[in-house]
Amino acid sequence: MKLIGVDVGGTFTDVMYGDTESQDIAVHKVPTTPDDPSLAVIQGMIEICQRFDVDRSAVDHVLHGTTIATNAVLEYKGAVTGLVTTEGYRDILHIGRHQRPQHYSIMQDVPWQDRPLVQRRHRKVVAERLTPPDGAVLTPLDEDAVRKAAQELRTDGVDAIAVCFLFAYINPMHEDRAAAIIHEEYPDCFVTTSSAVSPQFREFERFTTAAMNAFIGPKVRTYVKELEGALSDNGFKADLHVMGSNGGVATGAMVSERPILTLLSGPAAGVLGGAMSGERSHRKSLITFDVGGTSADIGLIVNGQFAEATARDTWIGGYPVMAPMIDIHSIGAGGGSIAHLDAGEAFRVGPLSAGAEPGPAAYNRGGTLPTVTDANVVLGRLQPGNFLGGEMSLDAGAAREAVSELAESLGMSIEAAADGVLTIINSNMANAIRSRTVQKGHDPR
Repeated sequence: MKLIGVDVGGTFTDVMYGDTESQDIAVHKVPTTPDDPSLAVIQGMIEICQRFDVDRSAVDHVLHGTTIATNAVLEYKGAVTGLVTTEGYRDILHIGRHQRPQHYSIMQDVPWQDRPLVQRRHRKVVAERLTPPDGAVLTPLDEDAVRKAAQELRTDGVDAIAVCFLFAYINPMHEDRAAAIIHEEYPDCFVTTSSAVSPQFREFERFTTAAMNAFIGPKVRTYVKELEGALSDNGFKADLHVMGSNGGVATGAMVSERPILTLLSGPAAGVLGGAMSGERSHRKSLITFDVGGTSADIGLIVNGQFAEATARDTWIGGYPVMAPMIDIHSIGAGGGSIAHLDAGEAFRVGPLSAGAEPGPAAYNRGGTLPTVTDANVVLGRLQPGNFLGGEMSLDAGAAREAVSELAESLGMSIEAAADGVLTIINSNMANAIRSRTVQKGHDPR
């Protein structure tokens, strides 16, 4: 069986080819194309097939790890989303719970209020009510109100709609009927129901998860459709499977309907890879550490098994998510993390990244800000002429110039500033590892 795996990161897209019969393995790396990640995916697949003389049509499976959904949430760049919900629950997405990470601060960020997935003017209520424990109908669904809501949301330019009724996790009949009516009134709209995405109690978390699924739905659906079309156009006959946050894989059709499944797509694959390596080397307890150009992802393997994140302890971009996921902690720390002085003149590294475009200054693509990669070049830890096995050269002069501006602001030598960048980023990564080990009762020794 011939397989191609593709992992799209913030800076590079990694491609791996494997043949289960001959045991051949090949790897390749290309710069990520942020405006359209599928371009780098196709480019990497074509190049690895050409380099290792692989017949594209003979590839059996394409496995894909993607950050499309994650980035849409973190960057708040999703669809204009609407909500149709039970009377009296219009503002549940805004109210949330009395959970305050900084209990006495009036300045803390509350994403579901400051950056709502659904604006209040796009939240519509309809009469309906089911009763627990069996989901019997107390108030019939007002179908005319659903039609009116769909028409109003369409007029308002909404691209996706989440249908969230109070007791739908017990009986989805009202949500299913409302979704069908919305499809009749607005056929091109992306429609999702809370009972299909997360049939669990706790309405704030369930409603938010459904709203997030709608928020990222059109972008993920378009990406998957275009990628599948590009694969076919370039001679790849294999079906596309996307890595899920829970460690499994999903078809393109499944991901198009429930993109929420892919929020930790790439990092989940890293944890599984670590678990497999541990199994082959007879090590049952491992810390997995996946560092890219933008982020560092930490997972834990205990007795050969990865930990599953609890529904009440899973947050993406500050929003609660009730979806099955491997317990992974991600921080903005990678090769492209930018070193800077904050508003209080404190020396910081990350979470902002130079990404693939323009990238670190050493890439010579227009980047001028000092990054972790530039610091490594200045200290001689990366050899400019042997980067990526010689496929890509680094501009040591540009790296030194970028770090020199930081050094001048700090009043120290260029080498000392570069060493400080690495000290800070390493400290951030070490603290992230502690959050998943000692802070959760696991002894890393």
